[in-house]
Amino acid sequence: MIIDGLSPSRILRPESIEELAEGLSRERGAIVPVGAKTQTTFGNPLRQADCAVDLTRLSRITEYNPADLTIHVEAGVTLEQLERALLENNQFLPLDPWNGTEATIGGIAAANAQGPFRPVGTIRDWIIGMKVVHVDGRVSKAGGRVVKNVTGYDLPRLYTGSLGTLAIIVEVSLKLRAKFARTATAITHAADRNEAQRLIGVVRKSALQPISCEWAGPENEVWLRFGEHPRAVDWQLTNLPAGDWTVLEAEDEAAAWERFRLRYSQLGPVALRVVGLPTDVGAILEEYRPRTWIAHALNGIVLMQVSGTEEIRHVRTKYRAVIERAPIEVRRLVGALGLTGTEREFMKKMKEAFDPDGRLNAGRHVEG
Repeated sequence: MIIDGLSPSRILRPESIEELAEGLSRERGAIVPVGAKTQTTFGNPLRQADCAVDLTRLSRITEYNPADLTIHVEAGVTLEQLERALLENNQFLPLDPWNGTEATIGGIAAANAQGPFRPVGTIRDWIIGMKVVHVDGRVSKAGGRVVKNVTGYDLPRLYTGSLGTLAIIVEVSLKLRAKFARTATAITHAADRNEAQRLIGVVRKSALQPISCEWAGPENEVWLRFGEHPRAVDWQLTNLPAGDWTVLEAEDEAAAWERFRLRYSQLGPVALRVVGLPTDVGAILEEYRPRTWIAHALNGIVLMQVSGTEEIRHVRTKYRAVIERAPIEVRRLVGALGLTGTEREFMKKMKEAFDPDGRLNAGRHVEG
């Protein structure tokens, strides 16, 4: 196993949380948790890797309560495995990370991985509780196993997106929702960026409620996906902004989104996630003029191809920008997460509190 050019000399493959806790209590080197390995190039390059912890054998659904719309899964459960388990009760978790359903729930949570379902939230919005193992082998729980739980500080939100640098996520409790009775996707090719921006502006100010709203370039395609009661979907399709829309459903819709997912994999070799206001999307594209891009147009997030470190620095003078994907040489030269000021100091203090020796995913987040 090689991650960021480093090859751990030891690999733990625990089959239970207790086995993992015991193994970590004896480990003294730098620890690298891994799952399906779909996010190993996200974040800063590792500084050290002595022991890899393969979490794929922690793959049990520990409890499922369809009546309560909650499920509790170990970190190695894949999104595909979860989706299969929920089908029988016509329920689902509205996540679609760009790296696909082979990603593990633990990995999605650790990276707060996102995809076209961004308008309905990220995994952080669906987590109600967590179990983690700390660097010294201690096991702790945070949050709860029911939706209505407001006790104490919301540690699951802190662990989500921390890239496994504070503790190793081993179990996640999630709230669910009923599967959409019907979905449909409307696609149009705008004449230019101005026309695409106009269409999205109309959508944003209208009563339409798409579960995905993507603006992809350079083709200036606008993708709107609706999910709801069949009559509600009909109403939204009837009230689309004026344009030449193609509407897809069922197998055609699913195949189209799989093709769209390939566009994400083709961004790069350096891809940047630029975060602004929803009204900033057009200005971001106009100012930086990327060759290719995918914008979560209702959330102000633009995934775009950039030339390298100088352009990353330039974008960061105005917007928050996270390196979505880049060769290790680029990630060494500029911080992958772009944290500064108070946010950076806060994360440094959290790291010092949870992992004072800096052994968990050393280097991956702020100051390791």
